[in-house]
Amino acid sequence: MALAIVTWDLPPQEKMEAYNEQARTEWIPAVVRQPGVKEFRGLRNAFHASPHVMSITEYDSLASALKFIETEDFARVMEGLRAAGCTNITVQLWDVSPVIPEPIRPGG
Repeated sequence: MALAIVTWDLPPQEKMEAYNEQARTEWIPAVVRQPGVKEFRGLRNAFHASPHVMSITEYDSLASALKFIETEDFARVMEGLRAAGCTNITVQLWDVSPVIPEPIRPGG
């Protein structure tokens, strides 16, 4: 399991309609169709502070996540965010800790 965490700030209000349309029809489908994707989540900052948005994509392996980052689809998503007016874009890639390889749940 690996996680790709991408954060960014939203575009100006006048570009939000186009941003939302591209997110629904282009960027999210490009991510979820990648081999190895197990789950995709989109989150908004509850404090309306920077960064405004976080997407978390869970992959079956670090290798799958790294393969996506090398694709044209990934490049198009990143360029699309910039072209839509998004700023402060960051990408993090996280692998499983050898100390805690499985989630720990309360009461379990």
